[in-house]
Amino acid sequence: MRLAYRFGIVFLVVVLVAGSVLVVTFDAHRTEVDESTETSVADRTNLSASVLDERLREQRRTVAVAAINPDLAEHETGRQDRELEEFVSASVFDGATVVDETGTVQSFTTTRPVRETDPIVGTDLSEQAYVEAALDGEQYITDPFRAQTGNTIVVISAPLVDDGEVVGSVNGAYYLDETSLFNSLAGNDDRDAITVEAGNRTLYTTADRFDETVSHSETLEVVDWTVTAHRDQDAVDARINRLVLFQAVSAVALLGSIVVFGAWVYTSELRHIGRLVDRVRALERREYDDGPSLAGAPEWQRIDDALERLSIALARREQMLLVLNRILRHNLRNTLNVVSGHAADLEAALEADEQASAREIRLATAELLELADRARMTEDLLDPMGEPVPRTDLAAVVRDRVAEFTATREDDATSPEITVTAPAQAVAACGSEIEAAIDELLANAADHAGPEPTVGITVETTADRVRVRVEDDGPGIPADEAAIVTGNRAISQVTHTGGIGLWLIDWIVSRYDGQLSIPSVGSGDADTVEKNGAEGIDSDGSDRTGATVVFELPRADPAATETDSSGDSSLDTDG
Repeated sequence: MRLAYRFGIVFLVVVLVAGSVLVVTFDAHRTEVDESTETSVADRTNLSASVLDERLREQRRTVAVAAINPDLAEHETGRQDRELEEFVSASVFDGATVVDETGTVQSFTTTRPVRETDPIVGTDLSEQAYVEAALDGEQYITDPFRAQTGNTIVVISAPLVDDGEVVGSVNGAYYLDETSLFNSLAGNDDRDAITVEAGNRTLYTTADRFDETVSHSETLEVVDWTVTAHRDQDAVDARINRLVLFQAVSAVALLGSIVVFGAWVYTSELRHIGRLVDRVRALERREYDDGPSLAGAPEWQRIDDALERLSIALARREQMLLVLNRILRHNLRNTLNVVSGHAADLEAALEADEQASAREIRLATAELLELADRARMTEDLLDPMGEPVPRTDLAAVVRDRVAEFTATREDDATSPEITVTAPAQAVAACGSEIEAAIDELLANAADHAGPEPTVGITVETTADRVRVRVEDDGPGIPADEAAIVTGNRAISQVTHTGGIGLWLIDWIVSRYDGQLSIPSVGSGDADTVEKNGAEGIDSDGSDRTGATVVFELPRADPAATETDSSGDSSLDTDG
């Protein structure tokens, strides 16, 4: 997956996570607002219920204290009327009555006007529950009811005692339409309201100005009334709307910052990374003057300068290599052809030792010409791999090259006996130039085999690799030379190789991400000299002598495409 796509996915994930965090945070804050509102309303309800309970207890105590006043027990006297008036004026009651032991009203006073057509004094209230309770020696608080005066009232009664005997009752009344009993519950916050209800009757409310509220109710302890606290829903919604606005601004700021940062990273970093990849790929394609510039931040400028220097160095080295190849292919080859021709003429004209010397010159020249031809392939190996990577059946290639090699040496008594062990098919991801590597291995084994030369070639497959092992019974490859070819030791004036064959094999195999190794022999263990850390290539543990060369290539799916085993190659391998 391209880096830009991965960045896009990561960026999208970051945006989604940030958005989710904002949504969860908003939901949590909204829940917190709702819970805070409900808690505040519940606390106000409890406080209002406690205040009203305490006030009713206080008024009940006030009536109880008044009920032990002896002057109030003197029925049908002016002193009783005066004491009752003083009681009302000193308390929060809006009116009061005193009844005798028969339940008849003996005195009445009120702070409100009454209808003269409805006299109160002399009225029989014995059937009223609050009078009955007081005459039985108990205090009583009534539910709201309509009195004879026409007002809706609540009465608190207490037994009137004289010398330890109940001689009537004192009854304090609140006029609910104008009472001050609930004034302290109103509060100063215009978002809040209080409702007091007795059964289905509303005694007091300030919530009628709200369309919808958040509310909580509690029942009083002193009397069976319900107190409900309200919070204006519009005020709660306004608070939530402010929260929504704040969250929206925060979301825009956060997501905007992420987008700006992502755009900056993309333009300043990812684009440069893409250009860097393009520049490196241009180098792989041997396009040393091609590729986009990485101008920008100082760090990218330093990378651009380093790539520019690398391009110049690679171009110069390739130019040197090409010049040397041209010299090998033309100048040296032409000169060697002249030398070879004159050596052949001398060999034909001379005799004895002089003829032998001329033959040695001709054969040495032929070897140099052959080396020049083999070196020509190195120039073609510089070309980068195309797409798709070709597929070659190594099992078929090995059998074909062995058959051709044997056919060309069938008249040579020193030709080695070659045995091939291979599966029916072993398709590797490589081109047909691998034939040249097989030919080099066969030629090397034949040239360095023992007096009764034998060569064994084994083709093996694993889950993802195809391995070719070539073994002979010759003197073996020197460890120093093997280490140089496999890259474990650098070339120097005193450590170098004597030919191009192993180098050519390594270059062909490496071109397809393969690995070359030269296992040591006679050690009985897995001691190997390997290139690039090749794994899974072990000595067979025998005590034999000779050379073993192993190379392995990536395995290809034989069904993926048609196998290239015809011998065609994009490389120039002819003489």
